[in-house]
Amino acid sequence: MTGDVRADTGERNLIGRTTVTGRALQHLAVGLVRDAARVTAQDVSVSFSDEAGALKATVTVPVALGQRPGDTLITRAEALREAVIRGLESLAGRTVSVVDIRYSGVREVRERRVL
Repeated sequence: MTGDVRADTGERNLIGRTTVTGRALQHLAVGLVRDAARVTAQDVSVSFSDEAGALKATVTVPVALGQRPGDTLITRAEALREAVIRGLESLAGRTVSVVDIRYSGVREVRERRVL
């Protein structure tokens, strides 16, 4: 997962190569899902595969109770999909075409307030 990059710094062009390993991409996706679902990273599993030449992400995450009352599982899955697609595009320059969401259980989330 490498790409030639040309950065315009204003004064001069920098030429080089940026490498994003598969493991780094997976860690980034776990962080994106963790933040969007409001669960711990240990509760999140992400794997990548090839889907007819496109990048497919399979996400396994528990349902977090108490975070957004009234949201359906479908609404939450759509938000997770958006977080993965937009996050990997903007942070790693990767286009994800398919994101499968699998709910693996239930976690009760309690918001902590900092005084």
